[in-house]
Amino acid sequence: MVTEAMIVSRDWRRRQGPFYSVHEVAKVFFAMSSSWLRLKLNPDEEHPQTWFTDRDGVRLGFWRRNPERPDSARLFTLADIEPMAYSLFEFSSISKARLAQILRLVQVEADLFDLFGDLDETDAKQAEGDQS
Repeated sequence: MVTEAMIVSRDWRRRQGPFYSVHEVAKVFFAMSSSWLRLKLNPDEEHPQTWFTDRDGVRLGFWRRNPERPDSARLFTLADIEPMAYSLFEFSSISKARLAQILRLVQVEADLFDLFGDLDETDAKQAEGDQS
């Protein structure tokens, strides 16, 4: 599992870290359009908190490029994408097979950015166990 602490603990210079736009998240991880993702990010009749909630039904929060402007572009990390995928699965918007594919993509990206590089042995075993 990729955690927020893994993301913020790094010194990302010139925005080289694993940060993703709406378009990139929609295409790379969900194989959908950015319009699809934007619709899922907004509340609707059946999903008053949006499609992206935690297991307690609390709306997931996402970063903004400019935190002082609530209308600025959203910015996602790998730590955001995992719970997004689980939420879509819980709402039956994606299949278990699609969920597994998305989680594998997140793990590959995390590995490419060496996010697991400084984990101790216990944390590494837990991260491996979360893949199944």
